[in-house]
Amino acid sequence: MSDDLFLQQIKIRESSKFIEQLLSRIDRNESGLKDLLKEEIENLKVLHIEYKKCLEEKKVIYEDRQPCKTRYFLKDGSTYVVDLKGNYKYLYDNKNRSITYHFNNGQIEKTFSNGIKEIRYPDGSVCIKFGEKDYDLYK
Repeated sequence: MSDDLFLQQIKIRESSKFIEQLLSRIDRNESGLKDLLKEEIENLKVLHIEYKKCLEEKKVIYEDRQPCKTRYFLKDGSTYVVDLKGNYKYLYDNKNRSITYHFNNGQIEKTFSNGIKEIRYPDGSVCIKFGEKDYDLYK
């Protein structure tokens, strides 16, 4: 998932929490909630339109099949590659110049354009690498 889609998911979750808070206010009979709900619904509609736009940008426009992998070229200039043996798949995101690998063991590695690498292990731990010997590990 690209960063934009991830951030939009977070925004949608926050909006959902906000609506839950508003509903609890309704239960306590506080005034002006109808206007707040209408405003929040409009915000959600805008987020939904932005989300649809991001999905549209990630549509496949060309497919290149090779003996060991298939490469998909996306509308926004990104490239998605799938290993036909199922060992890995990766996305080169043209927008933020990052590469994200997904391995069949559940490990996810994301390399940013500045060289920083984020590795998410299947056990939930995260490693941030700043160089060969310089890293932080979070469990």
